Parts: sequence; C-alpha cells; structure tokens
Amino acid sequence: MEIVYSKHAVIRMQERKITPAEVETVVLHPDGSIKQTLDKWIYYKEIPNRIDYLIAVVSVIKKISQIEVITVMVHFEVLR
Repeated sequence: MEIVYSKHAVIRMQERKITPAEVETVVLHPDGSIKQTLDKWIYYKEIPNRIDYLIAVVSVIKKISQIEVITVMVHFEVLR
C-alpha cells in the first residue's frame, strides 16, 4: 500500500517527532482502527520506546492501494 502525506501531516510529524517508519507501522499493523466516514479512518498503535502512549494516524483512502495521511496525534485515547 502506498502512503502519501499531506503538508499538515508532515508538519505534525516533525512537531511530534513521529517518523515515516512509525506511521507505516501504525497504518499497516494497528492495534485498532476507528472508521470516521466512508473514506476516513483513524489507526492507532502503542509504539515501543515512546513515552507518549498511543500514536494515532488519521488517513483518507484515496485509491484501493493508496492512503493519504492527513494528521498524526500522540497521547491518543480510545473512548470505550
């Protein structure tokens, strides 16, 4: 699957010190996912050796084999 990044996502990744490899891990091997709309998903995962708990990636499905990351978050909490 191809992962592309919005300008906003790149800025947030830099601010939150999240690497493209971590984003790829979250998207391809999430601990869970939340469907927001028909084409928008939140994927989240606890990344070892990070102190900011869960990383979440908000993405939009652009094509069958491509998603666009629109933002990333840290300290993400799943409401149950």
